[in-house]
Amino acid sequence: MEAILPWADFLAIIEPHYPKRGNGRPPIPLPVILRIYFMQQWFGLSDPAAEEFLMDVEPARAALPA
Repeated sequence: MEAILPWADFLAIIEPHYPKRGNGRPPIPLPVILRIYFMQQWFGLSDPAAEEFLMDVEPARAALPA
């Protein structure tokens, strides 16, 4: 993922529009949610399938920032 996508550019474009902390549950960090979105698109996963994919496949979890 690191070699083919310009993460800094994507984050700079999306960050101003991404929800900020405030009342309610804090949002998932933007770098994490963006990588999950790309994995969903690449592997054709629904939201529940992406959740299962991340729980079952260690390399998928390793691709997420800490």
